[in-house]
Amino acid sequence: MSSKGGGTALSRRNYRLATDTDKPRVAGIVHEKLLSDYLHHVFPPTNKYSVPSATFRKNLTFQDLGANLERLLSEGESGEDSRDQAVEGRLGPPTVVLDHTSGFEGLLFVDDDLLGVIGHSNFSSIRATTCVFKGKWVYEVLISSQGLMQIGWCTLNCRFNQEEGVGDTPDSYAYDGNRVRKWNVTTTNYGKSWAAGDIVSCLIDLDEGTITFCLNGQSLGTAFSNIKMGPGVAYFPAISLSFKESVAFNFGSRPLRYPLEAAVPSLLPVFTKPRVLPSHSLLDF
Repeated sequence: MSSKGGGTALSRRNYRLATDTDKPRVAGIVHEKLLSDYLHHVFPPTNKYSVPSATFRKNLTFQDLGANLERLLSEGESGEDSRDQAVEGRLGPPTVVLDHTSGFEGLLFVDDDLLGVIGHSNFSSIRATTCVFKGKWVYEVLISSQGLMQIGWCTLNCRFNQEEGVGDTPDSYAYDGNRVRKWNVTTTNYGKSWAAGDIVSCLIDLDEGTITFCLNGQSLGTAFSNIKMGPGVAYFPAISLSFKESVAFNFGSRPLRYPLEAAVPSLLPVFTKPRVLPSHSLLDF
C-alpha cells in the first residue's frame, strides 16, 4: 500500500525497525523492568504476606499476560484487589505514548513527545505502550494529512509488514477515512471521508465486544461487533500509515476535544490519570 499524501516538515526522531532476526520474540511495553514491576503490581502474589523481593522474583513479560488475565478475570469481584483491577482494566505505564522501541514496523518519524508520527516507508505501523482488556476506552487522533491510513486497535499477537497493517490481520480492527472503509482482514464500506484537521475518536467496548469510530464528535456507527475477547486478550491503540502521512495522538493526557462520556457512560480515556500541564506545553488540537 502506498500514498503520496502531504506531510508536515517537523524535526522528528528516526526509528527504524531491526531485522526479524534482531527483534525479540516477544515485543512489549517500552522498558522490560517497568513492565515487570507493573505486572507484579497488577497481579500480586496470592499470599499478601509473602511478596518476593524485586531481586529474586521472576520477571513477568507479555508471555505471561494470558495466564495472568485469565486469573484476574476468573476472580471477578472477590476481594478489594480484584475490584480495583477490574475497574482499571488496562495494563501499561501511567504515561501512554507510542511504543518507539518495539511496537512498530517499517520506517517512522516520531515526535519528541512520542505522540506524533509520520510514515516514512511504504506502509508503517506503530502501537501505543498501553493495552486494555476490560471496560470502555477511547483515544483521539488528529489527522494531519488526509492520505492512506488505518487507525484502530490491535492485540499483541498482530504481526505487520509494509503491505499489511492494522486491520489487515486477525485481531486488529481499523477505520480508513481515505478510502471510507473499515478493515478486519476483509474490508467493507464504512464511515465518512476525513480531511486534514479532522479528529477521529476510537472507542472500544470490551464489555459488549464492539468497536466504534467517531469523526469530529459524530458517531459513524458500530464498526465491529463480536470482537475477540476473554482471557489473555488485550487491545492496543494502533495505526498504519503510508509515506509522509502524519497524525498526532491524544490518549487523554490532555482534555479530549470531543469527550463522549455523556453518550457512552463509563467511557474512559486510555490515559486514566490525566494531569494538568503548564499552558505553554499544551498541544491543543
